[in-house]
Amino acid sequence: MYSQVNVAQTLGEPCRLRSFLHLIGATVVIAAVLGPIEVKTQNLSIEGSYLECNYRPKAGLPQVKERIREAAIKDVLELALLSETYPRSKMSVQVQELEDRGSIDACALNAACLAMLIGGLPLKYSFAAVHCIINEEGEFVLDPEQNETNRQQASFTFAFDSVDGNLLLVQTKGAFKIAQFNDIECICRAASAEIFAFYRSNIAKYHGRSVEQSATAKESGILPMET
Repeated sequence: MYSQVNVAQTLGEPCRLRSFLHLIGATVVIAAVLGPIEVKTQNLSIEGSYLECNYRPKAGLPQVKERIREAAIKDVLELALLSETYPRSKMSVQVQELEDRGSIDACALNAACLAMLIGGLPLKYSFAAVHCIINEEGEFVLDPEQNETNRQQASFTFAFDSVDGNLLLVQTKGAFKIAQFNDIECICRAASAEIFAFYRSNIAKYHGRSVEQSATAKESGILPMET
């Protein structure tokens, strides 16, 4: 269901750039984080860092739906980010859509979360987003493909935090019953546990590989470069 390829490049501490390519089915999103970096005076805060979030479509300029998606991503990131760790600074998150074949909102949120985790940005918790639809037959379909979303009766996107499982985001579209909403929330909550396990597995692999590269570089007397 989920797969990824990550690319990282250290620019210097504490400023660091990390990018992460995330796939759900045929939907592909790449997210990059940079920070903490210098912030403009108008955005400076002594209480915490300023969060910049930009979402770019596959082609052309962002339209209304991309701006709505960008705002939703930023809202969730602001809830999760421990901004008081780096006051008077900026955290920048860039999300680029590469292919949209369904579940784009969930894919973009998860890519942003993974990029922040790998980049070492301070978070109160990680989060996982799950997309589900009700098709014409009244069946629930997790992470639907594009041909399935074209025939949907209703769609749902939920985001849960990793600590208490609280809802951070709910997006709905279409006609549905309250009982269906409650059932889909339970299904998506269960699916989020798989995503958190996916996070842990890939982050462990990434940091394990980084440790091995550093150890090899020290033995050879060469400064490590992350790839």
